[in-house]
Amino acid sequence: MKQDNPIVKFVNVAGQIIAFATVILWLLCLLNTGLSGFIDGYFLGDATGIIEYIKYWATLIALACSGFEFASRNMLILILYIVVVAACVIMLCFPGTLKTLVNMAMSA
Repeated sequence: MKQDNPIVKFVNVAGQIIAFATVILWLLCLLNTGLSGFIDGYFLGDATGIIEYIKYWATLIALACSGFEFASRNMLILILYIVVVAACVIMLCFPGTLKTLVNMAMSA
């Protein structure tokens, strides 16, 4: 039986921990939104926006770790997967990137 690469093992464990924490974060965000009507505002207060932003990053990281395990078995799929994850990170960091790229393509 083939042994997994140590990097794949590390990403597997890290992904499991991040996924567990992400589910708890999603519950916290859903409770914050669901209870806001009962308590006249969010119980997380000013941190609501930051927590929502962290939720997006945590979800992306958990999914990226999970996908890495699958993609690491084939080099071509791994390269394509890294490009897709990089595109997600770029668009999350720079939300106006897609609009700029579309405008550049339309004017060319």
